Amino acid sequence: MHRTLLTILCFSLGVSLGASGVGGATNVDFGVTYPLTARVGVSDWPALGGTVAAGVSTRGVDVSYARGLSLPPLGALNTSVQAQVAWAGGFRVASATSGALGPLALSLSGTYFTTSAATFDPLAGWTLAPTDLRANGWNADLGVRYRVNRQLVALLGTELGGPWNVYGGAEQRRDLTRTLPRAEGDDPDAPLETETTGTLSYRLGARVGTDVLGATAGVTYTTPEGRAFALDAQVGPERGGHSGLGLVASVSFADVLGENSRLRTYAAYEPWRWNTNPLRAGVEITKPVGPGTLKLDLRGGLSRAGETGFGAAASYSFPLGQSEQEP
Repeated sequence: MHRTLLTILCFSLGVSLGASGVGGATNVDFGVTYPLTARVGVSDWPALGGTVAAGVSTRGVDVSYARGLSLPPLGALNTSVQAQVAWAGGFRVASATSGALGPLALSLSGTYFTTSAATFDPLAGWTLAPTDLRANGWNADLGVRYRVNRQLVALLGTELGGPWNVYGGAEQRRDLTRTLPRAEGDDPDAPLETETTGTLSYRLGARVGTDVLGATAGVTYTTPEGRAFALDAQVGPERGGHSGLGLVASVSFADVLGENSRLRTYAAYEPWRWNTNPLRAGVEITKPVGPGTLKLDLRGGLSRAGETGFGAAASYSFPLGQSEQEP
């Protein structure tokens, strides 16, 4: 069956690229990963009203299509599909859709697979967001956010296919400001001006499922300079032989390694997620180099069997046929 899928992928890619022509936004991508993997591909290739990405690696082939739609005055819709076929056999098909309708935002994603995500990406098990590492099966996620007002958002969602659970809660946002000193010559009766120094968000909720029951809480702090700190915790009893505790933290900095660069470090401990590695950590660096963008990743952690794992990846992407910028 995977041979048939490979044929379909190659045919679809050829049709898409042939119909699109070379666009100014198209990127050429190169990447290497340890454990040894090499990949070459293209991304952001305009086709069929959206963009196509495709690549060939030492592990298999992949192709994806993404499109965004503006639906005024209702909102916006973004959708994507991806297919991967491994040289050793097996495939993965994934789709994701997100949209906004007034104060309501929805996201839906799903994957069907006959081989593990680590078949294509040896670092998949150490990402910040949990990756389903099962050899075959399916999963789906549904999330709903409703903006009650500018400061308050209600959250509700479910995860299916793996450790089934439903979660819900609320997020309160608060802008942090400071009062600016009055300048010499200002009207002493005029109100003092303020400036925003950051944004603080609090989250409270609960999660319940077949193997988890716990209360959740989190906080995120962001600054106008692009720095962000996030911490989320879960506390609950042991269920199904799995601990109900959880802790996820990340810190990111913008422009710390030069203009338009980004550095992020993270750690996650989620032993209740039996379909992925319970302890994950990593450092990610993105930095413009020459005409393109260099990305470096270092990830690792502990598997469910208690074994230590780690890996590193480097990729470089540069624009092909970039159009001249207008003055």
